[in-house]
Amino acid sequence: MPLDLIIRGGICVTHRGKKLEDIAIRDGIIVAIGDLSSVDSENSIDASGLHLLPGIIDSEFHVHSEIKNDTAAAVIGGITSILCVSNLPIVGEEFYCDYAYFRNASRENIKYFSELEGEKGCAGIHIRMAETNGFDSIGDDKTLLEALKNGSRRVIVHAEDQDRLDMRHIHTRVDDVKSHPDWRDQRSSIEATRRILAIARGAGRPVHLQHISTDREMAMIAANKDIATAAVSSNHLFLSGPDCYDHFYNYVKLDPPIRDEKNRIGLWKALTNGIVDVLASAHNPILSKEKDERYPNCPSGAPSVQTMIPLMLNQVKKGIISIETLVDLTSASPARIFNIANKGRIAVGYDADFAAVDLNKKWELDDDNVESNCGWDLHAGCSFTGKVVGTIIRGKKVVWDSKFLGLPSGRFIKFHDTFKEYEPE
Repeated sequence: MPLDLIIRGGICVTHRGKKLEDIAIRDGIIVAIGDLSSVDSENSIDASGLHLLPGIIDSEFHVHSEIKNDTAAAVIGGITSILCVSNLPIVGEEFYCDYAYFRNASRENIKYFSELEGEKGCAGIHIRMAETNGFDSIGDDKTLLEALKNGSRRVIVHAEDQDRLDMRHIHTRVDDVKSHPDWRDQRSSIEATRRILAIARGAGRPVHLQHISTDREMAMIAANKDIATAAVSSNHLFLSGPDCYDHFYNYVKLDPPIRDEKNRIGLWKALTNGIVDVLASAHNPILSKEKDERYPNCPSGAPSVQTMIPLMLNQVKKGIISIETLVDLTSASPARIFNIANKGRIAVGYDADFAAVDLNKKWELDDDNVESNCGWDLHAGCSFTGKVVGTIIRGKKVVWDSKFLGLPSGRFIKFHDTFKEYEPE
């Protein structure tokens, strides 16, 4: 059978390390890797001078109504698959990238977790231990234990302690976002993480903790790696208070909050020491008119999917992390933790998903080039070294040289732990 595509001359970053190799693709699947100079194909891509990363999986992507714009931001940032957090129905006509969704937990649907987590395209159950942006929350230990005893897949957790937030709400100062980390203080996150780790151990259920914001939480997770994995967001890695609040005002309001420089450095130490399993954008494209509401009424969240990989490529260029570490955080680990089938590696039999990056390209992100519907990004105006040149999903160029090629054609992600036999004809 003829090949659909050969990518020639790229530096492939795989589980075997970095190596100059060609990649052959048929029907959206990698079918050969190596020296394919004597092999013909209907189409080819010259990737000379570029590093080919496995398709990047963003495991925390908040979906609003403008799915097309925000998944455009994802693919131009090298993201090929997203796991969505949403109160909206997830339908795929407008997705540029492949996608799945988390089922939001509530007190009413706990008994149905086994059924819900087996739905097509479901990546697992998502529990919030505290209220944020109007989502349902489950905060008491008894109900959390009941929730973790229902179903079998890894549970995704937003860990903040609601009782402490209620008690400390008096620390909010109207129209002063700098009071946000005073209200949602470090202890509110630390206490929630301590509780959910104990409950998970009692229930015998693995958990994945999102957007960790303190170094003390990382220490607790390091002591519980048999039951817990952890993600950190790019905004928590690259911003710190109080400076960020003076500069960005309400636009940098996140839950949990951006904390001080000591915690930011602690998150980096946890990442370089291997405690952090996943880098996730926590992309949440809040409109400017909503962000401009008076604090504390402005919603929490910020767009970040377009700049997450460029920010990390800066760190690769500086030698702070290796490109292999970046691939582990953004491809291999998300695929392993969430049991994603056929993604996360450059290997024969896997989906032909790639981010092609030029590690030496110097550039700036202009406000006009922000793809998210909200039209802003905390890192717009920044200078970067290292750029995503192209994004390929299942063997098709979706973006190349910052140009979109074709219409959205994302598909549901498949999972090993929800595999179903073929229905009889």
